Amino acid sequence: MMKIHHISTLASQFKPNLNFYTKVLGLRLVKNTVNQENPSMRHVFYGDYLGSPGTVLTFFIVPLLGKRTDGNHYINSVTMQIPRGSFQWWAAWLTKNDIVFHQTNSLLTFDDPDQFTITLTEGPAMLAEKQINSQSLVPADKQIVQILGTSWAGPAIVNSATFFHDFLSTNTDDQKVDLDNNQFIKLVQTNEPTKRTRFGRGSVDHLALQVDSEDELFAYWQKTVQQGWQLEIYRDRHWFKSIYLRDPSNNRLELATTSPGFTIDEQLDDLGTSLVLPPWLENKRAVIEDQLS
Repeated sequence: MMKIHHISTLASQFKPNLNFYTKVLGLRLVKNTVNQENPSMRHVFYGDYLGSPGTVLTFFIVPLLGKRTDGNHYINSVTMQIPRGSFQWWAAWLTKNDIVFHQTNSLLTFDDPDQFTITLTEGPAMLAEKQINSQSLVPADKQIVQILGTSWAGPAIVNSATFFHDFLSTNTDDQKVDLDNNQFIKLVQTNEPTKRTRFGRGSVDHLALQVDSEDELFAYWQKTVQQGWQLEIYRDRHWFKSIYLRDPSNNRLELATTSPGFTIDEQLDDLGTSLVLPPWLENKRAVIEDQLS
């Protein structure tokens, strides 16, 4: 079964984003880099201490980014798993940090500084000791364990369900795609099929799912061509290799390898402490640093 690799979203300001995800949610900044297609744009990755696939949220920082419009297709929100017995602690912690949240049964739902919606819910999984961020303000036994899911909306969502079933061989109905580790993609039928989607603050650019190897990645490339799906591009992201494609709802899906990982260019204890560029952008470092300053 497939697993979530990461979710990538648009944000408007780096410092509020950094403060929220590291100090409030307790995640670790595991990579501080740039958008490889537009190196003047900062791209940051948060996750567990290792930056393990399945824990990572990434953000493209776009200053002066306008308000988004979720129209006839979009990926929206993230659900994250917290350890059993930590629900009340998280409710108190969010209150202490002046985060307005909505509590429904076993769910805590709130927005980040760019109105990207986050839901926390308890589950049985726990972080391994090596995944725990000892520098986090969140206690080790309360730290976020993994991404559980997201919402995937489209004007004819049954076609998206067919895509996930036929292309990825997932257990799928017209409401949900079941992934491994209790992860899911919630399928949502949009009510305004002609309303245009406009990217802005808190828009999700793409959802990435894990593949184990580059060979498996290229097998999916071939399958995309054979089945006639909308293939975009292959990219070597240095920390993983990826292909991008569009589903019938025109939402963007990435398939990404789980290796070589974030320690290919930084020591584990140093992850996220400096601006890291892939080798092919190093000769532009001075210009990039000036643009980001």
